[in-house]
Order: sequence, then C-alpha cells, then structure tokens
Amino acid sequence: MTRLRNVVLGGLAALAIGGAASSAWAEESGSFENRLTGATIGLPLGALPPPGLYTGLETAYLGMGHAAASTGTFIPGGVKLVLPALAQAVPLLWVPGWNFLGASYGISVVQAFYNNNSTGGTASQGTPFSPAGAAVASGNYTTANTFWNPITLSWNLGGGWFVSAAFNFVAPDGTKSTAADTTPNPDYWTLEPAFAVSYLANNWNITGNFFYDINTKTTGTCCSGALGAGVTSGNLFYGDLHALYKFGKWSIGPVGNFEFQTTSDTGCSVAATALGVCNKYGYGAVGALVGYDFGPVDLQFWFTDTVASQNAPQGVGGLNLWTRLGFRIWGPEAPHPLVAKN
Repeated sequence: MTRLRNVVLGGLAALAIGGAASSAWAEESGSFENRLTGATIGLPLGALPPPGLYTGLETAYLGMGHAAASTGTFIPGGVKLVLPALAQAVPLLWVPGWNFLGASYGISVVQAFYNNNSTGGTASQGTPFSPAGAAVASGNYTTANTFWNPITLSWNLGGGWFVSAAFNFVAPDGTKSTAADTTPNPDYWTLEPAFAVSYLANNWNITGNFFYDINTKTTGTCCSGALGAGVTSGNLFYGDLHALYKFGKWSIGPVGNFEFQTTSDTGCSVAATALGVCNKYGYGAVGALVGYDFGPVDLQFWFTDTVASQNAPQGVGGLNLWTRLGFRIWGPEAPHPLVAKN
C-alpha cells in the first residue's frame, strides 16, 4: 500500500499548486489559469490511499533550470515575459474509509503560495510578472486562490487497475491586485471535472491524470482598461502523465504534461482582439522523475523540458524543476487480532 499512499501525500499539493502558479504561469494576458500543468506528475490519482489524514509540500521552480521567453501573443505587442518563478502548495486530504457506488471516497483542500514581484525600470532578467528587462522593485508573499475537492471516487478494477472521477473548484479568494501591486490571481471561479487511470502492479506506477477547467467571467482585474472587463477565458484541458518503475525504495521513469485551450475566449474588446490577447494557446513538456521512500516520508524530484509552446508563458527549452514530499498525519489503527483461549 506504500505506493498508494505516495499517491496523495504530496499529491494534493500537486493538484492545487496550480492556484499558486497561476500567477507565475498565467496563460495569455486575457486568460490567467487556476491550475499548473505538470503539478500532478508522479501521483497515481486513479487510486486513493488507505483511510487517514494526509498532507505534504510541493515546490515548483518554474524556469529555474533554464529560462525561455514567452511565445506569440502571451503579452500583447511582442513584449516577452521571462520566468523564473517559485510556488509552493500544502494539501490536506481526508480518506474516511467510506464507500459509495463501489468506490472509495476522499475529500481535500489545498492552499498555495508564491512570491509576487512588482517591477522597476532598471534592466534585468525579468520577474514572474514582468517582461524581460524589468527589475524587481519589491516582493510580497502572496496567497493563491484556494483549491477545493469536495469529492473524489476511486474504483479498484482488479489486476492492478484503478480509475477515479472527481469534481474540483477554485474560489477567487487569493491576494487581490491593487493599483500599486499587480497579482494575476484569477478573479473568477474555475469548475473542474477530473478523471484519472492508474496501473499499480508489478512494481509499476503508470498513470494519466486529466482535468477540464471551465471558467466563469472575470470581474475585470485581468482585463481592465483598454482591454475591457467581462472576458470569459476559454475552457482548458490538461494532462499529466508518468510511467514509474519501483525497485527497492527507489522509483524512476519518464514523465510528460500538456495543456491546450479547447474553446475561444468570449467578451474580448476590439482592442484586446486586435492585440491578440484572446488568441488560443498550447503547451507541452517531457522529462523524468526519481523518487525515494523514506518510510514515514516520501520524496519525489522531477524536471520538465518545454517542447511545444504557442502563446504560452514559457518558450521551447524552458526547464522547470519540482520537488514533492508527503506523509500521513493520522490513520485508524488496525484491529487487534482475536486470540482464542485453549
């Protein structure tokens, strides 16, 4: 059951770190996202862990391995954004041991954080929220929008196969932008059905985690002024993939992730349309993961190398580094065996 436990430990940190990195990893200027692609790599979300209360910490070092400027019309007018950025997330997952429709039930919440930088006029590499050539003038510890998962149902199909279905949502409760400090926390709700399939047998953890984000209308924070308020970002489809082999306490294998916009943005002003703000985008990356089971704590490290980018915040060749650790806070004790007297 260790492999199943590893799934969600840092796992839910992975799910909602997207809220934190939505600022550093924002989509095209009119479409800031509430999920970070690649954040659930290494987690077989098709299977819930045994009953208990779990937590962990996931950290994303976006562009810190190698920075590559944004592509297309991610920023209007041909200006380029250059990462790096740093985001962290802390999950809390409860698996109560309940069953529904033949499935195990789980519920979770994740809170993520990032460092929000404003910029000055001195030339530098750039910041998570500024074009290349702008220097950091100040930095703030910023709270991302909260990720809620009121229901996950996981079915054991036998033969090592598991599937899960979930419903998640992200509330616009993170740090808000002000006239003096911009934080591209999405100012709208995101509704997210999710599906995962995992094969967990013969020392393999082969998983595909898939998410479909449906966004409500912005209140104007991301697209005010000449761009116009009231934009609704198009729907987004995400996939995080891995094939890990476990030998002893080690796990290793290839990973990958992708995202693309399935529907067009709506409510774009004439000015926004002319600047390409509401263009569709796409992104893909591949990499590798290594993990180690310390017993009470599980640790994973992986990297992803951007191989496809269209109107996205990071260009081809951008290298991202990730770490995740997780552990169980509490679990029900196993029942004591009955001992018969002779």
